[in-house]
Formats: sequence, structure tokens, C-alpha cells
Amino acid sequence: MKESRAAIKAHAHASIDAATEQVKRGAISRAEWQRRVAEALGDAYLGEADPRWQSGFDGDAVLWREARSLVLQAAPMTGTFLDVGCANGHLIESLALWAEERGQQLEFFGLELNPALAAEARRRLPALADHVFVGNVSDWNPPRRFDCVRTGLEYVPPGEEPTLLERIASRLLEANGRLLVGPVNDDAVEFTRSVFTAAHVPPPEIVSATDHRGKTRHVIWSWL
Repeated sequence: MKESRAAIKAHAHASIDAATEQVKRGAISRAEWQRRVAEALGDAYLGEADPRWQSGFDGDAVLWREARSLVLQAAPMTGTFLDVGCANGHLIESLALWAEERGQQLEFFGLELNPALAAEARRRLPALADHVFVGNVSDWNPPRRFDCVRTGLEYVPPGEEPTLLERIASRLLEANGRLLVGPVNDDAVEFTRSVFTAAHVPPPEIVSATDHRGKTRHVIWSWL
């Protein structure tokens, strides 16, 4: 019998929680924590062929668009866009379609730590295969800088979020580039704002959208 999504999520979260306890005790390095988290998520995501599930989203195509298209409200009208933690590439695939509808001329790239997820992104998006990079955002040396970088804060151990934003701002972004975090839920907004402050980047702005189920999500962003 196929394992339920709830059980798959629980197993992945248990693995991540165990790694987090170990990194807090100093038993493993930050890089090992990141590797274990990426492995746990990759195992969970690649258990199904659903492209949204492989992107860490449990919902239909309508909800996916409602939950993710607000990213473009924080993105520039033109330029290069890097998605950190791109998984199977479905987000940049979707954003490219939605951006065209909005008249935004963006060139999309992805960075993924899990090699199997990156391979799936390249398989699914052959036209963007050379735009999908394998690497750890904490030490990756990009072949170029980008006009816009979207990230989550969950890609580093707790407490290291400001360092993540500092590195993106100093090593991945073009001058006057945009740094995006999210989408995040209501309960993460103030923490996310505090991370921008701790990272010594310009005070962030916020864009928000509410889906048809009444859930509101937010993208917090700063123009550096």
C-alpha cells in the first residue's frame, strides 16, 4: 500500500528535526545538516510524479498559482531570476509562464542542493537544463550574478538565517538587485523581517495574496 502524504511528511520532518538537534549540539556541521535536510526532502518529493508535490506543495494547480504567483509582484519587470532551492524546477517553470502573461521579461535559473532533484528539473525542463545548478547556497560560487534572487530561510540551520541573506546579497546579487524571501505564512512575517534587519540589508517591503481558501501568504523583499 502506498504511503500517505501525511506519513511521508512526518518521516521527512522527523529526519530534519533529528539533524537539527545534532547541529545544535555540534555533533554535525552546518553542511552536513544541509545535506541531510536536502536528502530527506528529495526522498519525500521524488516519491510521486506530481510536479507540485515534487516542489514541496500539496495542492492542485489552482491553489499552486494562488500560492506562488505573488512572487512575481516582488520581482522586477526585466532581468535574471534565481530560485534557490528550486527542487524539480516547477516553480521557475510556472513563473516563466505567469511572467509572460504579466509582460515581465525574466530569464529564470535554479539552484538545488539535492542532485536527484536537480536532475529531475533538468529532465523536465530541457530548454533550461543549463540554467539549473547543483550547489549549496552557503558556499556556491555562481557563474554570474542575478538581478533577483528568491530564497527560503529554511535552507540553513536555525540562527544562521541572517548569514544566508548576507551571502546572497554580497555574492549572488547584482548591484541594485532584489532579494526575495517567501512565500511565507502570517506567523513567519515578523521573524522574516527581523532577519532582513539582522542581515544589514535595506528595510524590506512586503507583497501579499490570499487564496480561495482564505489563507494569506507573503513575500518579503528588499531592493539592495
